[in-house]
Amino acid sequence: MASPRYLIGQGEKLSEEIARPPRGMGEKAHPYSFAEARRRLAPQWEHVADVLDDLPDLACPAGEAALELTLHPSYLAKSYYPANLLRELDLIHLGSRAAHVVPEKVVSARAEERGMAQPAPVLFLAGNVDRLAEFGASVGAWRPSEDQVAEDFRKIESVRVPGDNRLKGLSDRFRDRDEIPMEVVLHSPEAMAGRNHNYVIEAFESFMRSLDVWCDVDRTRHAGGLAFLPIRAPRVRLDAILDFTFLRVLREAPRIVPFDPVARSVGSVFPVALSGESAEANDIAAAIFDGGLPANHGLDQWVTLHDAPGVGRPIASGQAHGLAVTSAFLFGPLVQGEPTRRPHANVDHWRVYGEGDNDDFEAFALLDRIEEILTSRRYDFINISLGPDYAIDDDDVSPWTARLDQLLAGGETVATIACGNNGMNDKESGLHRIQPPSDGVNMLGVGASDSFGATWARAPYSAWGPGRSPGYVKPDFVAFGGSHASPFLALSPGTPTVAQGTMGTSFAAPVAMRCGAGIRAQFTESLWAPAVKALLVHQASGDFDKRPEIGWGMLSHGLGDLVLCDDYEAHILYQRQMPTTGAVRLYLPVPDGLTGNVEIKATFSFYCDVDPEDAINYTRGGLEIQFRPDTTKIPPPYVKDDKIITPTVPASDSFFSAKNFYATEHMHRDDAQKWETTLTRSKTKRAASLNQPAFDVSYIAREHGHAGARPSNMKFALVLTLRNRSARDLYDRVIVSSANRLQPMRPRAGVQVPVRLSQ
Repeated sequence: MASPRYLIGQGEKLSEEIARPPRGMGEKAHPYSFAEARRRLAPQWEHVADVLDDLPDLACPAGEAALELTLHPSYLAKSYYPANLLRELDLIHLGSRAAHVVPEKVVSARAEERGMAQPAPVLFLAGNVDRLAEFGASVGAWRPSEDQVAEDFRKIESVRVPGDNRLKGLSDRFRDRDEIPMEVVLHSPEAMAGRNHNYVIEAFESFMRSLDVWCDVDRTRHAGGLAFLPIRAPRVRLDAILDFTFLRVLREAPRIVPFDPVARSVGSVFPVALSGESAEANDIAAAIFDGGLPANHGLDQWVTLHDAPGVGRPIASGQAHGLAVTSAFLFGPLVQGEPTRRPHANVDHWRVYGEGDNDDFEAFALLDRIEEILTSRRYDFINISLGPDYAIDDDDVSPWTARLDQLLAGGETVATIACGNNGMNDKESGLHRIQPPSDGVNMLGVGASDSFGATWARAPYSAWGPGRSPGYVKPDFVAFGGSHASPFLALSPGTPTVAQGTMGTSFAAPVAMRCGAGIRAQFTESLWAPAVKALLVHQASGDFDKRPEIGWGMLSHGLGDLVLCDDYEAHILYQRQMPTTGAVRLYLPVPDGLTGNVEIKATFSFYCDVDPEDAINYTRGGLEIQFRPDTTKIPPPYVKDDKIITPTVPASDSFFSAKNFYATEHMHRDDAQKWETTLTRSKTKRAASLNQPAFDVSYIAREHGHAGARPSNMKFALVLTLRNRSARDLYDRVIVSSANRLQPMRPRAGVQVPVRLSQ
């Protein structure tokens, strides 16, 4: 019997540090001259001054007010941030969001978009009320002292005081109540000279007191430059609350729907024989945050049950849900009449929900418990199959998403999050979209498929994408979550051990975590979290046109599909720290002598810090990736725009480009994909055109939408697949062509060789 061909490791040995490749920055075509901009914007600035003059003093913390400044769609890139104008007007940055606007004028390159809504950045800024009023009165004759300030001013499409769109739509949940529990999101900039960090919170509390609105500032939680806190507001006071200029969002307090599978029981109960085998890898630290486990659950060999600090007494529905979720991680979907499979890893089950957690603001308490646990210990894998019941909003982030993304930014933990069972809700209002925190960029949002078979589809209940940009491809993928025709079989409360059918994304997510733990358990070598995440995404497959439904596709549930290679193919893993120069060349081990076409599939993954207040510029890091088919030669000089261009680097070929990366126009801007934390794509090239091909990878950084410092030693991973139908022994030839710097990864002793499901 032939030896199994395991995933090839040590791809990073085929890399080298390089200088950052030159970037082509041509002359910018500006839509407005300074004179045009001043003529257009003077009435808007004057209106801003009038609105601010009518606001009560208590609505303006420390005599400051917030503005919404929308840039023309031509100025999405971080290099166009109007820093000079902000300095001139003494404005501070509060945050940003995305908007779709129809600009008054388009540049020639965008002439075909005339009259069409285009994505544009909206900047939230704050300044002194008197200073803004003075500027509004004089802007019609204003002449800036510096050309750079005038350049920034002409980038503006519109300016206004934040409006009614900050109040999100209300459901019928509280239709019989006059006082509505609300979640408030405030701009809360860092402390400045002469004031404490909480000056906005204190001002908001005083403003609420003046309106006779209950406000619990003790439950304020910060994430970046945002603060989240609960209030109870009479309906007649909602419009008045919007006068507070540092208010970012006012929305209904979400309920938690932790134990609400689509169907609690499908089919009859049947007995289950538990495997008596110990977990494959005792060194893997995994955790599930859920509703606990019932008494006599029978999983003590693999599960350690904890009560989170402050949690109330357990409830039966929570324990039943927690048991099914834990069963999905330990054993995957059960098969009636067969014993359970061997777990890949043991798991800590943290009960974070209990009696008393059904009040109006339960989401605050649950998130606090999860955060306290994650800050006190380290886990390789976590799963969350509960969360706040609201669909994501393109404008803003949930505190769940923001705070968990910040905690996971170090790239040490693979987090699988259920996307929600609201996929059949109203699409016109966006209520079908994925729920927080599955929209996080440092987390894997998992949707549900209705079956395993070749005819699988998104389960009707599974929430849809897209996510925000960045984090646009959501869910990341789907895994089996069950359907009426093919229910998900999981352990159910009962003695002796029994199981029953159910369905929901709650069970798809721990199946994905099981697959990730299985990859880590298979090998003796260390696998970073970005590498596990990349491997899961890399082998997902599905229809490009259905990306809003299924993300990158259906996760392969066969461990062999994730860690083994077939004839005519080789999978290579690169794990690399970004050098201090911020650029590295990763060579592709394409053997000499291949004929025909070579299919190249590449998946990059990394983790990064985030700016929660900057929804449109959420990630602080990104990758510029250039594919160079032939690194052995430099192209000859050529003429462009009557200038002689002398190349200094090998020619590049498009690989991860916006135009072939996303299906929707929203992402068809030049730099959209650069800020995504996961990228995957296949491309076919003639073998004869490849000569020491490579990816040149540069790390780019930003803070609040403009230039930022690159972090040191940022980890990233690349999973590369090469396929060539003329070379059945491609696997061996790849290793030989690398001068044996590449080696198959070594399986753990005693771990069974996995089986491939796909062919």
